[in-house]
Amino acid sequence: MKLTLQIQDTDAPKFDNEALFIEQISKSIEEKLDISMPDATVVQLPFKEWLSDRRAETELFYWNRYRDYLLQNGFPKNVIGTIGRDTDKIVGLLQNPHLAAPWKRRGLVVGHVQSGKTANYNGVVCKGADYGYKVIILLAGVHNNLRSQTQQRVEEAFIGVDTDKKDRNLPLKDIKIGVGRISDVTRLPFSLTSREYDFRKDSAKAATFSLNSISEPVIFVVKKQATVLQNLYEWLLSLNDIKGGKIQSTPMLLIDDEADNASVNVAKGEGDPTKINGLIRKLLALFDQNSYVGYTATPFANIYIDPESNHSMFEDDLFPKDFVVTLDAPANYVSAARIFGESGDLAHLINPVSDHTKHFPEKHKIDLSVGALPQSLLEATRRFVLARAVRILRGRGQDHSSMLVNVSRFNTVQRQVTGLLTDYLDEILNAVKLHGALPDQAALKDPTYSSLKQTWDLFFPECSEEWLQVKKALPQAVGAIVVRTINNSSPDRLDYKNHSENGLHVIAVGGLSLSRGFTLEGLMTSYFIRNSIMYDTLLQMGRWFGYRDGYLDLCSIYMTSEAVGWYSHISNAIDELRSEFRLMEKQARTPEEFGLKVRTHPDSLIVTARNKMRTGKKVVHSVSLAGRLIETAYLKADAHAISSNFSALVEFIKTASISAKAYERGEHGHLWSEIDANDVCNFLNRFDNHDDASAITQARPVIEFIKANMGTFKNWDVCLYSLRAGHETPVGPVGVAAQVRSTAIKAGCYLVGGSKMRVASRGAEKAGLTKTQIATAESGAENKNIADVEYRNVRTRPLLMLHVLNLVTPDDKTDVIANDVCAWGISFPGLKGKGRGVEVEYMVNTVWWKTQYQDQMDEDDENEAASGVGK
Repeated sequence: MKLTLQIQDTDAPKFDNEALFIEQISKSIEEKLDISMPDATVVQLPFKEWLSDRRAETELFYWNRYRDYLLQNGFPKNVIGTIGRDTDKIVGLLQNPHLAAPWKRRGLVVGHVQSGKTANYNGVVCKGADYGYKVIILLAGVHNNLRSQTQQRVEEAFIGVDTDKKDRNLPLKDIKIGVGRISDVTRLPFSLTSREYDFRKDSAKAATFSLNSISEPVIFVVKKQATVLQNLYEWLLSLNDIKGGKIQSTPMLLIDDEADNASVNVAKGEGDPTKINGLIRKLLALFDQNSYVGYTATPFANIYIDPESNHSMFEDDLFPKDFVVTLDAPANYVSAARIFGESGDLAHLINPVSDHTKHFPEKHKIDLSVGALPQSLLEATRRFVLARAVRILRGRGQDHSSMLVNVSRFNTVQRQVTGLLTDYLDEILNAVKLHGALPDQAALKDPTYSSLKQTWDLFFPECSEEWLQVKKALPQAVGAIVVRTINNSSPDRLDYKNHSENGLHVIAVGGLSLSRGFTLEGLMTSYFIRNSIMYDTLLQMGRWFGYRDGYLDLCSIYMTSEAVGWYSHISNAIDELRSEFRLMEKQARTPEEFGLKVRTHPDSLIVTARNKMRTGKKVVHSVSLAGRLIETAYLKADAHAISSNFSALVEFIKTASISAKAYERGEHGHLWSEIDANDVCNFLNRFDNHDDASAITQARPVIEFIKANMGTFKNWDVCLYSLRAGHETPVGPVGVAAQVRSTAIKAGCYLVGGSKMRVASRGAEKAGLTKTQIATAESGAENKNIADVEYRNVRTRPLLMLHVLNLVTPDDKTDVIANDVCAWGISFPGLKGKGRGVEVEYMVNTVWWKTQYQDQMDEDDENEAASGVGK
């Protein structure tokens, strides 16, 4: 049988070696055949299914064309099949546009960062149009570059023509793109936006357009910017037939990309909602038949967190009261869990950075002068150049390639970094031109050339390519690279579409403009030095999530150990919520119940702290601890607290040794069983907790939660962890070999656990379980790296986890910060049949959070001002 490959010229690998060409193509085919994608999960209110009844009678023109387009672009058939099923679920949960009566639907789709949400909502657009939605509004973030990129993708997936060229009245054959090249049929949706221009009510197209005359759907791809949305609202109001204050019998679908950004009502005081939120609701209310579906990458979406009460959360017109869908990603997706998770297979991509502080510390002012770049950034740049050379050797030198540099929110600092990086690339180019053709013995006398060789030897030992091949490709690799500053005031643009033939090879220096949905094509190297506590901000700044087929082995991520710790924490929390979401689907729970699950998750305290920082007041927030692990990962960094806490530990161990029903010295350390809950509460009350930095371990609410669930939490397991060998410190009647933990010092507290921000080691929650319980927990695991949540799920008694720690610096494990530091954690079992259990109120000190993260708040305010998000 003869196998024929059809490859577009611009996508074809360029090889001088035919054997290498065949090898690379064969490998690509094998990789694509091996890609799978799980189906989406759904929680919803009861709803009459309509889509299956209409599927047979409906011509799915737009969807079939889009499906063929995905096939031509290399999507595996099974992945397209999953996209088809997922989009059927979502469109089927919208209202049937043929239903004559007034209606409205509200939903949310939760995906992963850079995972293909765009492919999904383009499928929803196509099917929505096929089934009868006449007006489609797509809200595409708050930045021009993202809106333009989204417009281009909608043109390729749905419209079928380049709208910029269409506006110049060129022949149809010259402006077809994407799906427009699939078929000769000339059905064209109307678009009143283009890549160049957002919606303008004074444009020639808008002035002559009427909804009453359309034969195909009309789509608007607009920014979430107050002026744009106000203009769109006024235009719809003035130029169309309004009866009873509504546009009637014209089904409208509003898709809100990055729905947790700008769309949510986060008014800083009482009164009207914020502008963007209010305008979205006004646009929806203008149509008597309307459906809203938001897309977000974090289950900790503000739409669950921001309202002052549960009641007001459900009253908000954008709350997804009808359905919530969670999308899974294909098997080749590079996720946060793979990089930062406990079982992550890509942890080696991370390179901790600590030499940046004298150049651009996390906190700095707008007038910071950057005279030189840290060695870590120069190293990252060399790795990008070398990775480019390898991709050239692999025949993919014409593919886009990018490096991300995100070190400051200030445009002036970004411009300085851009200048220094440009100068360093010139230095590298001169070195490889002058010395690359020489034997290495002579060439390596040049320090810049030598640093390239050292970087190659250090970071690319597994590459099949040889240095002698790579050095020949270096002039081409570095010569094509440009450095661009990407922010709202810079003229630079990441215009990948204008470099389709030979690729755009770019080091992009920026801040917020590089976040929130914008895709850096061919991203291989990331250098990230930012001070943020927010899940959404961190996830969106993480442009390295996505797909890296054919060059994953060349990728690298540079960031601080603290940032790695936050990402690790986020990854575990989100995986936990996604797991709970799948369980809620099986139990036929509602969106309201999922909203409350998010809202009462311990990590919602962090979201609350950031959102309420401006108030400068203490904020009360309710949390449930059932089925959760809490730890004192932040400890007071003063001698009195350390001494006091150790004394509290000694007294508690003396009590436990007397009252316990059983004791054993096991693999984890000292284990006492059936300790009375009141003794545990007394210890927690004596422990000097850092109530600001470690709000979740505040004694009062934790004790309240224990006492409110005394029936389940009456008897406890207590484990005092100890190494199996080493010097033992006396703790009451027993000896403990202290554990060593990498620790940073910040704002008067110890950040315990280094890059993992965990006090306990993996498997620590196994303590106190029976052999049967352990076997049950491990039986459902997909690999040998068992997440501790699996042990928690089978636990019947809560576990108090006690630690004696020797704290050391992240960079030097022999540099001891403090010895015999006490920390604790609690593994709470779930409350079977009792839902979340009693919620307890935590006090969040927003003054402390504001002090630590003022620059984060300033950046958010600047972003709001630029987009008109506020009032």
